[in-house]
Amino acid sequence: MKLYREILHIALPAMVENLLQFLMGMVDSYLVAFLGLVALSGVSLANNIMAVYQAIFIALGAALSSYLAASVGKRDIHALSQKATEGLKLTVLLSLLLGILSLVWGQQLLLWLGAEASVARAGGLYLFLVGGSILTLGLMTSLGAILRATGQVRLPMYVSLLSNLLNALFSAVAVFFLDAGIAGVAWGTILARLIGAIILWRSLRLPLAKPTWGLDRKLLRLALPAAGERLMMRAGDVVVVGLIVSLGTAVVAGNAIGETLTQFNYMPALGIATASIILVAREKSSDNWTKIRAVVKASFFLSLLSMTAVGLLIFLGQSPLLALYTSDAQALAAGRLVILYCLLGLPATAGTLIFTAIWQGLGNAKLPFYATTIGMWLVRIGLGYLFTQIWSWGLAGVWLATILDNVFRFGFLSISFYHLSRKKPA
Repeated sequence: MKLYREILHIALPAMVENLLQFLMGMVDSYLVAFLGLVALSGVSLANNIMAVYQAIFIALGAALSSYLAASVGKRDIHALSQKATEGLKLTVLLSLLLGILSLVWGQQLLLWLGAEASVARAGGLYLFLVGGSILTLGLMTSLGAILRATGQVRLPMYVSLLSNLLNALFSAVAVFFLDAGIAGVAWGTILARLIGAIILWRSLRLPLAKPTWGLDRKLLRLALPAAGERLMMRAGDVVVVGLIVSLGTAVVAGNAIGETLTQFNYMPALGIATASIILVAREKSSDNWTKIRAVVKASFFLSLLSMTAVGLLIFLGQSPLLALYTSDAQALAAGRLVILYCLLGLPATAGTLIFTAIWQGLGNAKLPFYATTIGMWLVRIGLGYLFTQIWSWGLAGVWLATILDNVFRFGFLSISFYHLSRKKPA
């Protein structure tokens, strides 16, 4: 029971933080909806780009958590200071690159995604402002990872809550009182994240080292494969959406609604995965494989239990939940299918998320990258194309391929772990 409490102590705040980050995007979309369909479509497309940025920073945060946890286990303050500084330096550099991309080519990116000119202009403005100031999101993510790794597990959650409240307040005032439109919503998000980043920065108890000109190669070896794994997922998702688009507008809408609802399934496991990275990295520093094995078993059990509970609630309440979004019969049928297949695939999904985290905690981010690349592009997309375009199984074919992808990755990563574990002391 002590181990379960240790995992949940880190995981629960991380779960809430993930939920709050998801809700920030929902609040922006809700407020923008009052500005018309063009504005809503533009901001939704821009948020697809922002989701890629966020995935990169989440991957960096996971790598940074693993990198720091080893020194936490050894209580090496000097090493911690240097590693935290390197992590923040890499965050700033990535933010500059992504910010310049948004400022210079933001609207063009949306046109490449197939947006109409009016939609691209609306979304381009949002991406110019929010994407151009992506440093605020990057710092919140990396500072949160540093604080969690050094024992301040609840503070990032509280700051995320505050940022969400401020974002809703600022954006609502901009839309309803200042008539500032999309720019007002964007500035509300920017200011909320800036305040959050400042609070987290001022809450650091760790003295930062003097930055160097070079980049920490060990951190890069962790961060680049982790970021690559997230990018492979996002890029693959775009191709999968293309398969779904071929099935018709109503199916696309129903699939989107189903995915919106089932996103909540994954949040418990994502929080537990964060805890797993930190705990495994700490124990690896002392080569405590008995504890590592126990963390793996407990994390998988907790993930499966919590994901199943959330998945069953959504499955049982699907009718009123789906009715909030649409009354179209074909879209409703598609939404119900997504909810069912997500529930059936929960064991494999839980295993994939946890064992990806375990390998990152062990300092091997390349293995999840290989698993995701093969699973997404050969299994999910390959079989998805076969099931939908050749055998005409429709949306069910897409989601069957998704489950098989997760089964492959879960099997690959878990078997690899147990092969490694057998070579280690009991």
